[in-house]
Amino acid sequence: MNSNKENIRQLKNIISTQLTPLIDNDFILLDIPNHRNIGDSLIWKGELEFFKTLAHKCIGQYNRYTFKKSDIKSEKTVILLHGGGNFGDIYESSQSFKRYIIENFPNNKIIVLPQTVHYNSEANLKRDFAIFNNHRDLHVLVRDLPSYDTLKAAFNEEKLKLAPDMAFFLDFDADIKTNSPETRKNLYLNRTDAEASKDSFQNVIEGEYDIKDWPTYNSSSKRMNTITNYVEALDGKLSKIIKFLPASSLIIDNAYGFKKRNGMDLHINRGKEFINQYHKVYTTRLHGLILSILLDKEVVILDNVYGKSKNFYDAWLKNFNNVKLYVKNES
Repeated sequence: MNSNKENIRQLKNIISTQLTPLIDNDFILLDIPNHRNIGDSLIWKGELEFFKTLAHKCIGQYNRYTFKKSDIKSEKTVILLHGGGNFGDIYESSQSFKRYIIENFPNNKIIVLPQTVHYNSEANLKRDFAIFNNHRDLHVLVRDLPSYDTLKAAFNEEKLKLAPDMAFFLDFDADIKTNSPETRKNLYLNRTDAEASKDSFQNVIEGEYDIKDWPTYNSSSKRMNTITNYVEALDGKLSKIIKFLPASSLIIDNAYGFKKRNGMDLHINRGKEFINQYHKVYTTRLHGLILSILLDKEVVILDNVYGKSKNFYDAWLKNFNNVKLYVKNES
């Protein structure tokens, strides 16, 4: 059994307390993460597990490319926007989709599932909330106190709630493994995307270790990575066109587009197998941290470029077993 079982249960209870009363009708989940990021797949799967606890049902799931306005047929339908770390101006494609939904469904309740908020530009924040504050029934859940403080200054605090990440609704106790002494290598899980830290933490890591990002990003071939990125972009572009054709549901899936219908589970299984190879995990990825906790690994938080993991730790993880925050000025 996970050594943090009770701590995880408490986080699930906080999510339920904050979110369940808001979902007072059947609902639709939008902005499905139809891409390679294992962390987003963990969030999505956690959202689906949480939905099983609700009195109302999920009547559809769409990514931002397959969704069309006519897919929501009633003003009573509650709109849920997928959680994560894409609220702000780093990931514009997701943020512009949020703006589109909030502008075009003024009479539906809209709930943004737990997010980390980060804006590089104050002007972009003001632009977004000039739109968001016009909605009569918009609710935003955030994963840490700096995100809460950022939005509190721009948004109605009565519709702002603090809640942990939805991935904590996952139970991976059956996947917990203890490495044998001869395979006790450590992992430096270092993100390589737009949130990558400029700091090198290699002097912090003990013992023998590998430096890797998620296995879905770890191709040694730049050419293969380029091709994969192109295919992902093409999937979205084709979905945006074909979704308007008659019987388009026979060709594309609302959540996965043209991709495999079990992509979420495939990504999660790859993530579990990846983390379980190692004894101890040092990570700049928040969901490298969360997945390591769910698999009962010893984990050290190294943080991303704007403090996302540290802020999450400060909000929720200080009492967790085998979870440590590396603070640079204390080394």
